[in-house]
Amino acid sequence: MKPVFLQLSWGPDGVTAEGDHTYYHGNAIEQADGTRNGVYSEWSWDGDTLKVATCRYGMSPLFYYCGDTEIFVSNSIPKLLELGAPSAWDDDAMAVFIRRQTFLGEDTPFKHIRATPPGARLTWKDGHMTLEGKAFAPKPQHLKRSAMIDGVIDLFAQAIARRLPQTDEFYLPLTGGKDSRHILLELNRQSALPKACVTASFPPPLTNQDREIAAQLAARVGVPHIALPPPPPGIADEQRKNIVTNFCSLDHAWAIPLVDFLKDRSAVSYDGLGLDVFFSSIWSSNKRDKLYRDNAFEALAVDLLRDSEAAISTILTPEINSRFSRARATARMIKELKLYSDAPHPVATFQFWTRSRRATSPFTFGLQGEIPTLHTPFLDHDLFDFVYSSHPFSESSIHFDALTKAYPEFKEVPFVKSGVPGSHDSIKSRTIPLDLFWFIFPEIYKRTSIKTPQISIRLIKAIFTGNYSDFEWLQPLLLNHIAQLDKHAAR
Repeated sequence: MKPVFLQLSWGPDGVTAEGDHTYYHGNAIEQADGTRNGVYSEWSWDGDTLKVATCRYGMSPLFYYCGDTEIFVSNSIPKLLELGAPSAWDDDAMAVFIRRQTFLGEDTPFKHIRATPPGARLTWKDGHMTLEGKAFAPKPQHLKRSAMIDGVIDLFAQAIARRLPQTDEFYLPLTGGKDSRHILLELNRQSALPKACVTASFPPPLTNQDREIAAQLAARVGVPHIALPPPPPGIADEQRKNIVTNFCSLDHAWAIPLVDFLKDRSAVSYDGLGLDVFFSSIWSSNKRDKLYRDNAFEALAVDLLRDSEAAISTILTPEINSRFSRARATARMIKELKLYSDAPHPVATFQFWTRSRRATSPFTFGLQGEIPTLHTPFLDHDLFDFVYSSHPFSESSIHFDALTKAYPEFKEVPFVKSGVPGSHDSIKSRTIPLDLFWFIFPEIYKRTSIKTPQISIRLIKAIFTGNYSDFEWLQPLLLNHIAQLDKHAAR
């Protein structure tokens, strides 16, 4: 997505403004009661007052730096750094990120750069800023399982009806999972099929069962299916992804071919962002639910943080490792976990406002940001509030049962299953460490956050052996992420 910005500086002669005076991004749907459904972010500067706003979810965030007499607003953290925003690390935020691969709340890698909150209402005038906005939780409701399933079916149909495409010249991403299947089958039921379904391919050693199942489902519906090749080996797409997602996620580089395909061909598309953390039990457990009920926040934080201390201490210099400590990560996690203790299902709620909002949405509204209209029907207000306010069921997936009941004629098409990973090609296994070596080696005599000399030696070994295990444990995506952040901060 193209970086846009507004830079305001207040002084004796008034305000100096540079950049875009107005900005809008998203797919807001105007409703009869005057409210706006959907996802969006926007700002406006009228020469006197800056107003910045986001939708209730904050899924298409903006970033800002506010100094004593100036404010920068942008959809791009690299752009804010370029404008001169301070580049000091946010030690607490990075301590969490290197262990969970997501930021919490409005954190970013940098202490003085913040993300706008859910439902943001930011105002700046004469050098003074006010900011409102936070995560929300609907009033809990208790439903029978059958009522829950029927509600999901009916409200999702309504969400799609509110977002029907105005053309049949569009392509629909399709996987072997539940979310994109639900979108396709409801579009089919409402006679609004895409020109074709498109499935991305994962690089080795991940399997590509998605392609096979998506092809079966597309054939049953009666639309063509396109399987895209996996991204080329190396770190070029990874580094491109980091810029577009504002260094807020380690995931999604695999989707670059899909994004490039869609932005050149499709004026409208759909994404399944929103309710997977409430539909699926993989983000919760009886243990975690009990820890929340017992207010055992420290034990819960420890359980949610990954045990990757050995790799982290190998990557980071002693100074940075001390600053991004596990103790800092635990303390920051506890603070965030407490915010959701009164939600109907707090573990899933925590995952939604952190993982979905901060780590998954950069794919939806960052990488796919150049698609003119991108619908997220699972974030429809009525559907989301219905699922969010309901207590979770411990039995089989509500989403699976809703799909089976709503579209029984497609129930024989299987869902993707996690299997044994495939093997690495030795030539391709050399590409990533080779790219990483040439990326970090020029910094060997500079002060950086990573142990450049030691890591360079380990990468050389992996280049010669072609053995993926010789560098996988170094967490190459995290290593590249921090090295790339270092270079942007230094500029």
